[in-house]
Amino acid sequence: MVFHRGQGKLLRSGKPRHLRVRVLRRSFRYWLPGSNIAREIVSKYKGCLDDGSIIVVSEKAASVALGNIYDESLIKADPISRYFTRIISLNLWGRLLYRLLRHSENLLFQIVEEVPLEYLAVHKKLSIKYGGLLSFIKPYSEAGIDTTNLPYYYVSLPLKDADKIARELREEIARLVSRDVYVMLVDSDRTFKPKHLSALAISTRPSYVKGIIDLGGLGFILGRLFSKRFAEFPTPVAYDGYWLGLPLILKIARVAEKQLGHGLGITAVEMLKNLGKSSFSEVKWEDMCKIRHYPAVVVKIEWQRR
Repeated sequence: MVFHRGQGKLLRSGKPRHLRVRVLRRSFRYWLPGSNIAREIVSKYKGCLDDGSIIVVSEKAASVALGNIYDESLIKADPISRYFTRIISLNLWGRLLYRLLRHSENLLFQIVEEVPLEYLAVHKKLSIKYGGLLSFIKPYSEAGIDTTNLPYYYVSLPLKDADKIARELREEIARLVSRDVYVMLVDSDRTFKPKHLSALAISTRPSYVKGIIDLGGLGFILGRLFSKRFAEFPTPVAYDGYWLGLPLILKIARVAEKQLGHGLGITAVEMLKNLGKSSFSEVKWEDMCKIRHYPAVVVKIEWQRR
């Protein structure tokens, strides 16, 4: 169990109160396509769930369990996609923005330097189908499409109707445990909240949470270039439960993300290195089961008087 403390807030009486966030984390087997997410979660956390418990689930893990994946080996890079990928990945991000972001974006330059252009072009071609031009100019994880912790050339796709999925998951878990729980789907793609605004945030991928606006790659550029004006968070993709306000939902997403972890690696290249493989074609489904995974954690919040 992990504890986090937040900033104080005044009670009506004028006395300050303090937010305490508790995170419970249990390891799971890898969620293969066809896994029952609700039953998997209940099997690990049934005795820990109370009314108001927030179950935070990795959107990527949920997407895989629901079979929402795609084999990128079916896509062929064409001259046009290679050309524009070279402009965006190598020129815009690898050269022009490198000088501005070199102290804060190590992941970006690892991808630009280590991932072959052909593979980048295929990924870009798929991303423009799901997220359009604003996602195409994003340096990685375009449109919320994720390449890590999957075998072969599979990628996980962003969940369509993620708000509906969160609601159905909440209803199913509530039925199984007889508790009024809340559900949040979270993705590691970044969301940037202006420090002086509480009800608005800019995301780099689609989100169904009220107040979050998806600007794709443009949001990424704004958030990174003007980092002193924004607070950075993972993206709450969907939330179903009592409305806690956007600032607290973002805080919960940030706390939970640290406990969800990155599985076999932050990037597909890192996953290959950790598995000792030289090609994605060598990565099998059974390789995904070699380590512990943390696709869901339980967050409990309470206000305490100081």
